[in-house]
Amino acid sequence: MTRTHDDHSQLPESLAGLTLRAVILAVGFTFAIYLLTTKPGFVRINWVPYTSPPVQPFFILLILQGANLLLSRVRGLPSFLRPLSRAEMFLIYAALSISLPMERGGYIIHYLTSGKYFATDANKWGELFEAYPDWFVPKDELTIQRWMEGSASGSIPWGEWQTPLIAWFGFQMVMVFTVMCLVGLFRRQWSERERLSYPLLFIPVEMTGGKHSEGITSGFFRNPYMWVGFSLAAGFNGLNILHAYFPAIPGFQWHVPLDKNFTDGWLRFMRPLSISFGLEVWGLAYLVSGEVLLSGWLFYFMMKMIKVIGLSAGMRAGGFPFFQEVSSGGFIALALFLMIVARPHFASVWRQIVRGNEDGNEALPYRWLAIGLVVGTTAMVTFWVQAGLPTVLPLSVVLSTLMFTLVASRVRAEAGPPVVWCHPYGYDQQMPYQLLGSRYIKHRGGAKAMALFGAMFWPGRAAYPHQIGQYFVDGFQLAGYANARRTHLVAIMLLICAVALGLTFWYHLDVGYSQGQVLIGSRSGEQSLGWGFNWSRGEYNVVRTGLDAPQGPDFLRMGFYGGGFVFTWLLTMARIRLTNFPFHPLGFLLATLYGDHTPYWFPFLFAWTCQRLLLRYGGYRTYRRFVPLFLGLTLGHMLIGGFLWRIVINYFIDPSISKRYYLNLGG
Repeated sequence: MTRTHDDHSQLPESLAGLTLRAVILAVGFTFAIYLLTTKPGFVRINWVPYTSPPVQPFFILLILQGANLLLSRVRGLPSFLRPLSRAEMFLIYAALSISLPMERGGYIIHYLTSGKYFATDANKWGELFEAYPDWFVPKDELTIQRWMEGSASGSIPWGEWQTPLIAWFGFQMVMVFTVMCLVGLFRRQWSERERLSYPLLFIPVEMTGGKHSEGITSGFFRNPYMWVGFSLAAGFNGLNILHAYFPAIPGFQWHVPLDKNFTDGWLRFMRPLSISFGLEVWGLAYLVSGEVLLSGWLFYFMMKMIKVIGLSAGMRAGGFPFFQEVSSGGFIALALFLMIVARPHFASVWRQIVRGNEDGNEALPYRWLAIGLVVGTTAMVTFWVQAGLPTVLPLSVVLSTLMFTLVASRVRAEAGPPVVWCHPYGYDQQMPYQLLGSRYIKHRGGAKAMALFGAMFWPGRAAYPHQIGQYFVDGFQLAGYANARRTHLVAIMLLICAVALGLTFWYHLDVGYSQGQVLIGSRSGEQSLGWGFNWSRGEYNVVRTGLDAPQGPDFLRMGFYGGGFVFTWLLTMARIRLTNFPFHPLGFLLATLYGDHTPYWFPFLFAWTCQRLLLRYGGYRTYRRFVPLFLGLTLGHMLIGGFLWRIVINYFIDPSISKRYYLNLGG
């Protein structure tokens, strides 16, 4: 881990605050993102791609930067038309970024209604659906059927949905606020004591003039290396777009399988194995530390060899060698280590709270961050208790979620890989389920407890709170670069979260009643249901199986949780005690968190190889010289692949063509 030291920066005398025009622009752009990209994407290609880095906010930041350049040449403008300050631009960018994962809040509707619509006498999901309280979801069968299949009028029956929407809006906003308080308490420790690098912010910072710059133009766009990288990404995506329209033109595959001939002997146990051409990961991984990159691909193959040895020896347990269980154990170890390392910081926080002399430009005064964390956690647990769960069950999932969110935010701040999945997705609920066992859950509350515990699977599967935490830590750091008030940053980010969540609920309901949720796939040539329904049905099967054939704790998986904990702890201790230790615990987590089929190993190997060659034969100066090239590679891929292809062409020109060049930034 990064070595720590004290560096309590003083609060600047003058901090930039939130302006009315920044609020208006942020709200307006949020409506534009949801109405012009999020909703059309959901309707026309049957899902909304998760992207990292955030494509729409990057594009809007470019527009604002261009508008600033033009306005700076005009004299005599009224104050509201003058170029935006860097603080305003970063506040808008941070707010728009955090608006994107709020879209996942709507999938709780998909999960809850699946229990009614897809219920049969055989699967007995109706019993699970009836276990939900009336304020969770409408119980009227016709209301749900019309949402699934569309209604003649296309109008939303707001009366049926009013109470559930208020309940879930409140729960999710409490979750957002609680996550903000959690990562806010660690901000000074990570940014000032440990001086983490936040690699994912390099592009927006360089686009606007570099760290602590107030300039209108940026040398980033005049750097020839940047344009070389941009051109490579443009050529890669341009060729693939042409191939999608004209198959006779050769193109590159985004995903290249390496295991087609792995059919015999021990090689068959190496499957799945593929190369990912996610250029955004290739580019920004160049900024990640070499120890993380080396660990990211080397430990992935270490787990593959464990799989080969185990299966060759006759191990046939489903899921072996349990990549995500191992990773979850590592997350627990790293969370514990983060709290131990931060003890001096929290001692200082406690003294400031007791004495009432809090200083520093924090998200909120430490007193309120601590109270917010405790009250928010209690409120989330109480929500599920009121629904009918015994306290220990929601408490285990809420604490698990906060633990995964904390470490995922640390992964973003220190390593900065441009990947959506920075934690073992779904294990926020699945880990307590495996450790407690379905027999215990059923014993505590029967079918009602099993049904409600299953519903808690949704936030972790959608990587919802984890991305919220990551965007908050990014925003806190951007506020520091722009000398902006973090309290104002929190205000605009929370406002935009509320606006985005409201838009999410509206468009999910509007699409259902106007077009039919289970019918929109046919518009893009898809006969299957969207991913939200697919994982919802999968979780109902898990709940039903656990209810019909309850099991105790999964001791085999518990052993792999323990193995991941011990290995991560040993890596962490070795990194502290051994000079030039070549491995990093964050790399081990990234190697295992996605599972057996991770798309991250090859981009990490590519970036690590480039780093080693340039540092060995050119030195640090040469390494630095090539940074704009890799940033340009990422920027070009985001604009040509992520915006032009994925949004403009797929959403508005030809939705049916999206499968011919599959592209999903961030995995």
